[in-house]
Amino acid sequence: MGKVKIIEVGPRDGLQNIDFFVPTSKKIQFIKRLAACGIKEIQIGSFVGPQAIPQFRDIKEIARGVNTLQDVVLSALIPNIRGADIAIASGIHKFIFFFSVSKTHNCCNVRQTPQQSIEELKRICREYLSDSGTTLQVAMATAFGCPFEGNIKTDSVLRAVEKAAACGVQEITLCDTVGFGNPQMVEDKFAACRKRFPEIIFGAHFHNTRGLALANTLRAYETGIRSFDAAAGGLGGCPYAPKSSGNAASEETVFLFEEMGIKTGIDLKKLLGVCRFLLKTIPQAKIASSLFQAGLPEKHRYVADNKGGKTK
Repeated sequence: MGKVKIIEVGPRDGLQNIDFFVPTSKKIQFIKRLAACGIKEIQIGSFVGPQAIPQFRDIKEIARGVNTLQDVVLSALIPNIRGADIAIASGIHKFIFFFSVSKTHNCCNVRQTPQQSIEELKRICREYLSDSGTTLQVAMATAFGCPFEGNIKTDSVLRAVEKAAACGVQEITLCDTVGFGNPQMVEDKFAACRKRFPEIIFGAHFHNTRGLALANTLRAYETGIRSFDAAAGGLGGCPYAPKSSGNAASEETVFLFEEMGIKTGIDLKKLLGVCRFLLKTIPQAKIASSLFQAGLPEKHRYVADNKGGKTK
């Protein structure tokens, strides 16, 4: 029986596009409830300037509020070495360095060209990859399409991966930032990347902007991918990508794999409880999950029996 890793990005990607400030205490509760579901890695936010993403002006306070959690990796996005320095000082030791394959999107998102981002990545790797307590992953935005440039060719993705790999990076996530991807595109890009760079562990990050996140997730799995980003409730969006909307929903991703006999290690009933928490405490956040709206099927193995017995 197979298994997959689901990385929860709701506290980061799920909240970054909300146009009101979510209180720090609620963010901390959100992260702790996710950890209680058995999720093994949670992106807690972004170490960026508050002018870029005001939602994370409290990122240091969030880190302090959750850094005692056990049995879960707490990671965060960083755009530069300053972000890495602050993350380390805040007790976060897994970085997600992000840049866009698309030049236009990268200039909008982090105010520099992709090549300038690669130079920043080199600096971070020189400074921190020798530290055995620190790990670094690269997230490549717009790998399946750009809102400004349209289609992104596989060759462009391969060149970006080559540059990141040359820095010593061993984990790379390809991101469908605005939901342009389709299953055939997913297969083509991941198959090419895995063939060219067999030493790299690739992950997938799909948005459901056009309704294909789960279809793309399944095709990525069939292509050999075993690490998937997802957000509770399907929250999410990119502030610098017009019409971008939510991520693949964590609970739907768990349901998909578990129904197929592929283990996630995540308690689905508790995860649906996190969605109820979001609906109650952050009512302005859009819960886009069909599974949350419909609920689990009656007599499903995750539903308590009529005698009030424990869930299976």
